[in-house]
Amino acid sequence: MSSEDNSADAASLSEQQPNAAPSITFRPHHLKAQELKHTNSFSSMSSYASSVQSERNTPSSSTSSSEEERTINNKSSAPTTKRKNNCKPGGGTSLRPAGKAHDWYSGGRITSHGRWFRDSQNRTLLLRGVNLCGNSKLPTTPNGSTHLNEKFFDHRNVCFLGRPFPRDQADEHFSRLKRWGLTFVRLLVPWEALEHSGPGIYDEKFIDSLVELIELMPKYGIKCFIDPHQDCWSRFSGGSGAPGWTFEAAGLDMTKFKATGAAYVHNTNQLAGDSPPMVWPTNYTKLAASTLFTLFWAGDTFAPKKMYQGEPIQQFLQNRYFECYGHLARRLCHLDAVVGFEVMNEPHPGYIGLDNLKKYDFNSNLFFGDCPSALEGFALGDGMALPIDVWVRSWPLPTKKQRTRIVNAEKESAWFEGECLWKQHGVWSVNPKTGQPQVDKPDYFYKHPITGEKIDFSRFYLDFIGKYSKAVQSVIPSAFVFVEPVPNEPAPIWGPGDHEEGIVYAPHWYDLHSVFNKSFDGRITHDVQGLSKGKNVFAATYFGLKGARKNYRGQLSNILNTGLQNVGNKPCLIGECGIPMDINQRKAFLSGDFGHHSKFLDAVLSSLEANMLSFTLWNYNASNDNTYGDHWNGEDFSIFSLDSPQGSPDPNRSRSPGSDSRQTLRQQAPNFAKEVMKRSAVSTADFSSKMQIKRDGNDPSLAYIDAEEKQDGQGDEFDIVTINDEETIAEDSPFDRSYFRFEDEESDDGRNHESHIGGRALDAVVRPYAAKVAGEPISTEFDLATLKYTFRFCNYLQTPVPIVHVSSPDVPDVGRSTATSSDSYDSSSSTLHSRLNLYSTPEKNSSFIGHPPEGTSMAFETEIFIPSYHYDDTEIEILVSDGDWRYVKERQTLYYRHKDLKPGAVHSVQIKPAVSRSKSNMGLANNGSTPSLSSKPSTPEPYGRAKISKGPLEPSKLKSEGAYGARSSNSKPESEAGCVCTIM
Repeated sequence: MSSEDNSADAASLSEQQPNAAPSITFRPHHLKAQELKHTNSFSSMSSYASSVQSERNTPSSSTSSSEEERTINNKSSAPTTKRKNNCKPGGGTSLRPAGKAHDWYSGGRITSHGRWFRDSQNRTLLLRGVNLCGNSKLPTTPNGSTHLNEKFFDHRNVCFLGRPFPRDQADEHFSRLKRWGLTFVRLLVPWEALEHSGPGIYDEKFIDSLVELIELMPKYGIKCFIDPHQDCWSRFSGGSGAPGWTFEAAGLDMTKFKATGAAYVHNTNQLAGDSPPMVWPTNYTKLAASTLFTLFWAGDTFAPKKMYQGEPIQQFLQNRYFECYGHLARRLCHLDAVVGFEVMNEPHPGYIGLDNLKKYDFNSNLFFGDCPSALEGFALGDGMALPIDVWVRSWPLPTKKQRTRIVNAEKESAWFEGECLWKQHGVWSVNPKTGQPQVDKPDYFYKHPITGEKIDFSRFYLDFIGKYSKAVQSVIPSAFVFVEPVPNEPAPIWGPGDHEEGIVYAPHWYDLHSVFNKSFDGRITHDVQGLSKGKNVFAATYFGLKGARKNYRGQLSNILNTGLQNVGNKPCLIGECGIPMDINQRKAFLSGDFGHHSKFLDAVLSSLEANMLSFTLWNYNASNDNTYGDHWNGEDFSIFSLDSPQGSPDPNRSRSPGSDSRQTLRQQAPNFAKEVMKRSAVSTADFSSKMQIKRDGNDPSLAYIDAEEKQDGQGDEFDIVTINDEETIAEDSPFDRSYFRFEDEESDDGRNHESHIGGRALDAVVRPYAAKVAGEPISTEFDLATLKYTFRFCNYLQTPVPIVHVSSPDVPDVGRSTATSSDSYDSSSSTLHSRLNLYSTPEKNSSFIGHPPEGTSMAFETEIFIPSYHYDDTEIEILVSDGDWRYVKERQTLYYRHKDLKPGAVHSVQIKPAVSRSKSNMGLANNGSTPSLSSKPSTPEPYGRAKISKGPLEPSKLKSEGAYGARSSNSKPESEAGCVCTIM
């Protein structure tokens, strides 16, 4: 649509509403007049600029020289991704054109309220993304893949540069995640990656690479939190995480772990038939990891004799950890993309709380391969040769004892000083008569060695959480602190003195039976969570996919409810969930049929959605392949693989985002700037026709360019028009601005888009979801077989804080679908400004809408991610219970504004493929009918707006390139039935 057409439309609307100010537009209540400003560096339309300028109270078409000089002096030169306002994570300092549902910057800084994440508009956020990524556990130099052992023990001379992927690949991977709607990232940063060279020696080059990578995230709408990832303490004890020198501090010789059975390390156990999958979790109960965890959490209590560099071992290890991630926080505090830090991945108590040193609990620990008891582990590490039980897979129990074998026949010692630390503390000794190990203090780890009180690991853990939170939040006061419990254990119980500020409960969940056996056919699943608590095996068995969903839904519900009970009313995010991609003997790698994977993952994600949980999938691994999977301990969970193309782009389709998409944007940018300014001049009273922009990248001065006079081809360095505000990010409402189609938008090519190449089980991975909800979510459901998506939410119930004054119960309807016949709106007798009045201070006895916390604002617009992967070439029906909606296909986003503003009122949105097609361009409800109509833009023209008429409208009268829900002003839909608009 041309600017002349837009002007004509505006004039037409003005004629229909003679009492209205021509410049009044249907805007979210929190928006106000803004200034337009350039950023210095190129970025896409969804990129984020955090430069801040003070707003003018009264914009005008001309500006004095003194005002211009002040503007120039106030211009920010900070990079577009860097944060101001006291290093607040998540942004909250800038504005830009309307965002996408899966863009976490468009709503402002991410906050929390009760169990929900919120944005600056007080909308509930259902965050969704990935772990980035599995290969970050491993150094790039030397190659740390666990099937290799080159220079494995040279632990100080390693490098993690290039993790999670090299800078020159970042745009490709971030673009893919954006297209898939997975834009909330759990970014793995192991302790070893930061401080491998020695205590206090940080790898600044690696941190520089992280900064550079995170600076790119806003361009793709991505936000992240830092995960100090570990498994079984360290790579050198069969997992990942801590630097090798931590073993030296504890007095352990890592080169002896294989011989003494102190750890099962894949890098050093690569013998044929000697590396069955899923052995690595058994390291949690072996000597190396259990000792380090015990010293780390409670060395002062259980090993008071152990000192290192003049400090008690607990203080030494914890202080290095706090200082390391405190240093990282200082390096990252300026980045808008970083919203918080996790405390530790999958913490383990070690020996703390262990009530039987001669036997581990079969129900709460994995018995697989060599399974020494704690006492046997002490003795093996002390140089004794012992027969050890060997366990193998079985049914119905996961494993059974098969045989015994002699371990440490060479009688090597795992201790540098030659004697076990726990022997030094009197926990055990060698019986002088039998020559066998014996327990001298059976309750040493179960009861406090001095007071005799029963040990509660959670007290050590909660104290640590408080100290860690202080280290991070002293640098970034508003940072979230993500906390997870010991795997498969309930959350610790928070007490009055425990740290509360910014806490997010972030447990993990997997179908452990399927993960352990690497199999899934949809026939039988088991409640491993219940079995570990003594549940009958038959009661813990579920049949079919329906049973799997019920099983998973119940387990996740238990996790959520236990967290709310123990941690408190805090946000909950499942930090890890997913499925192994090498299930069923890797048959899919040969056939290309990921059908079982899709069903498996759909059952998992449907259960997460049923519990209204945010989550980050494990994992997206840029270096995954079909041979070594994620290159770590035989795991293969990645939803992306270099060896697993989902399909090839259709050569008959127009090219989608690729190497030349950036050039295309640059070429189109001047026209876009001109068009935005023209439309702003026409549609917004507070804007003048002269907009303040930056002339080009080489000229640091700001010039006032007349939007009506500038010619095409100017401003070659233009990249994006952003809108500035002091506290919140506000975007143009999708209800009152025309959208522009660029080649970098996200709807082209559907499943054949090149970004989908390498995707695994994308049918289940890529799915619609309500990302930003103007209320509290109630339920969500996506039927993978029919592509029907249903979402329900309600208005907030708490006492409202005045934000918007509403002088009439009616709200104007643009593109609306209604539920009752009493909602009729006549455009000739009502105008927007007579219905919505914005006030900075409340009026006494006024009727107010919105219920945000003190000091924030609220938006009425719910944003739903509608993936082109499923719906690009499909006509869809959109049915809403009340209010207005607009579907912007290029942004993979449905914007929905509900009308019923009563506290607790319930709203619903349903999206599904249409039963029939129509050639019409708009969805209408005439005389109670709900016809199916289609709209498919065929040219890159800007989206237009449906004209409002006094009488019933014919489809031919409607001028639209976009998709609105609309009805005629005098027609009334059937009672209790919403209008349906079908869109192509």
